[in-house]
Amino acid sequence: MRIIAGTRKSRSIKALPGQNTRPTLDVVKEALFASIGPWIEDKLILDLFAGSGNIGLEALSRGARHVVFVDGSKEACQIIQENIQSLDFKQASILLRMDAFQACRYLKNKQQVFDLIYLDPPYAKVNLVKVLKALEPISHLDSRIIYECLKDESFDLPEGYALDKTSIYGRIALYFMRRTS
Repeated sequence: MRIIAGTRKSRSIKALPGQNTRPTLDVVKEALFASIGPWIEDKLILDLFAGSGNIGLEALSRGARHVVFVDGSKEACQIIQENIQSLDFKQASILLRMDAFQACRYLKNKQQVFDLIYLDPPYAKVNLVKVLKALEPISHLDSRIIYECLKDESFDLPEGYALDKTSIYGRIALYFMRRTS
């Protein structure tokens, strides 16, 4: 796994061995960042269910101002920390070892508000509606929320959300959504 573009282009990223995390495939990551384009520059990013930190690290390499990485796994957080260190992104990132709901409450108390929130939870293991509701205090109407899941997964968006775009890459889907109220 590697950084695709930006200041750390071609640098390696570590991932956890085994099947506990599934890093976003390069083809999906390339398509994601092609669709976001230069908009990512100077933005505040939340990489929720971060795994290896792959998406947040790519965002930093492409000019994001700051990324908060969140994962509940001790092993995943160790890998994320190693990746942050090896890519020299310590000043531009924070790593929180807690579950998504704890992180949302913590970030709300810190009055953090994010421009982009990337959700890559364990497939079919998280209630998307509950996560989106928890994100409301740390997002604004212009925030972009991107949800990665299996293309066969079905979900309903809660009231106050709109789906702007869906992109399918093999078995993986990216849903681009935003708050409307």
